[in-house]
Amino acid sequence: MAEVTAPQAAEIIGTSHQTVFRRVEDGTLPARREGIRGYIYIDVGDLERFAKQYNYRFNKSLAKELAK
Repeated sequence: MAEVTAPQAAEIIGTSHQTVFRRVEDGTLPARREGIRGYIYIDVGDLERFAKQYNYRFNKSLAKELAK
């Protein structure tokens, strides 16, 4: 499935990178970590569900553009 990085996720839902990081850390937002530095990758579908559940806007066109 398509994924975005934590900073990209923050841009898509209109919040800060720190907020996304905190939500990943507390388990509210599902994500996977990769590499020694623990880069965070978030499934776009999970991000959209999170945004809807917690009343964040979700920029579909930006998500489509940034997702790999």
